[in-house]
Amino acid sequence: MKRTLLTRTALLLTALAAACSDDKSFVVVSVFSSVHSIANAAQLRVNVTDGTNSEQLLYPESPRSPTTLLQLGPAIPVTFSMSFRSTFKDDVTFDVQAIDGTQAALGSGTSSPQPLRAGQVTYATVDVHPSCQPMASAATCTCALVCDNYFGPETLCFGAGQGKPGDSCTDITDCAPGSACFEFTACSTAVQPLKTCRQLCNTDSDCGVASRSFCNTSVSCDQTSTSLRICSHPCDPTGDATLGCAPGLLCFIYPGEITDCACLAPSRAGAVGISCATDEDCLPGLMCVYRGSQGSCQAICRWDNPICAGAKTCTRLTNPDYQVYGACL
Repeated sequence: MKRTLLTRTALLLTALAAACSDDKSFVVVSVFSSVHSIANAAQLRVNVTDGTNSEQLLYPESPRSPTTLLQLGPAIPVTFSMSFRSTFKDDVTFDVQAIDGTQAALGSGTSSPQPLRAGQVTYATVDVHPSCQPMASAATCTCALVCDNYFGPETLCFGAGQGKPGDSCTDITDCAPGSACFEFTACSTAVQPLKTCRQLCNTDSDCGVASRSFCNTSVSCDQTSTSLRICSHPCDPTGDATLGCAPGLLCFIYPGEITDCACLAPSRAGAVGISCATDEDCLPGLMCVYRGSQGSCQAICRWDNPICAGAKTCTRLTNPDYQVYGACL
């Protein structure tokens, strides 16, 4: 979408350039709204930081009246200027949050790092992503939990992609409405982050219980709990346990006979017949089966397709939770 700076902005820049002094830096910030417009902002809450030093301000200083609210759009911005002396030593970023007359957040965004130079004007652009409810995403928008945010954890609206739950993704814009891009940090590397789209949910019914997907995983930001949850992703834990999972992930069984894709933990090293205490002691495709007081790793099988290697047979477990899967014994 083409963006247009207002004529009054150009006039403002000309005035600032003429007013610059050797020890003062000026910044002109243009604030857009991404995805869709925000039409009822009373103020913009702004934090400026170079990672060490920071300053906060409100624009305008007093809230706008209901008849003169700020209008943030994808094409025409709200523009304001700021001046600094020598507070900042490195490139700065601008965190901007649109708020209504009650101080409630309407959306937020962050600029890319910008250099400040004494006696010069710097131009910064901020895309404010509207606040949203995860289960009320529009057809072209999906909610994402933003953790690395000066204003704290927020669910913000981003343009949606085509990725279905379970598909690999790079960021939120790869995932279809109602899902978001989550990283599996335990098996990510600096070179190759491992991320997939996951379905957002409030209850099990949002996940499609008929497909044995459940709203059972809470999402947190640096150990700060949030109300956001995601669905488990059904997969096939038999064989090499790769079917139904994105590359780099494997399928495991969890309590309640729920299957989900996850990273391979170092503890899951036990081969068939090796003693174990829990399923977490066994290789993918295996579970810990107790016969008497001793547990051993055994291959997982399904009752509706009871395939086992060699002379072993798919055997029902005494644990009543297991109605779909058994073990090859």
